[in-house]
This record gives sequence, C-alpha cells and structure tokens, in this order.
Amino acid sequence: MSKDKMPYHPIPCADYSRYECAIVRNQPLRLAWQDNRNLLQLRKVRPLDLLTRASEEFIIVLDEENHRHQVRLDYICHCTILGDLCQ
Repeated sequence: MSKDKMPYHPIPCADYSRYECAIVRNQPLRLAWQDNRNLLQLRKVRPLDLLTRASEEFIIVLDEENHRHQVRLDYICHCTILGDLCQ
C-alpha cells in the first residue's frame, strides 16, 4: 500500500507539544521520516508550523537547502530538537 493511502495514526500529545515548543523557540530539528515513496529522509530542518488537514496532522519544515516539506507526523521515525530547551 502506498504511503499516501495509509490511515493516519495520531501521535502522543507529548510529541506534538515538543514540536510546538520547537516552532515557538525557532529551534532546529534533526528529523527522520519516510516520504510518500517509502524513502527515508534524514535532514536538519527549521520547523515553521503545524497543521491539520482531513484529520491528519503535519509539520511544515524548511531544510538546509531552503526546500519546504510538509511531513505527516505519523511518518516521523526520529526527531531530535537541537539545543533542546523543551524538556
């Protein structure tokens, strides 16, 4: 089954709160996620915003090459907040 057809699985509220905190504090993230082609992406990104669309939650990030990504939260495999003040 293609990634874009998979049902959304809500993430823990604590994880969502960490993303919110990183956005407010403009803290970069080391983010790993599987894209729609099932390829693993590992990037240092700047989180810009969170959004909900059709009952799915996404984080909008800007990578080091200024490419904008909209990552579905349940596709994130790993996230490290760099310089983590949100503990």
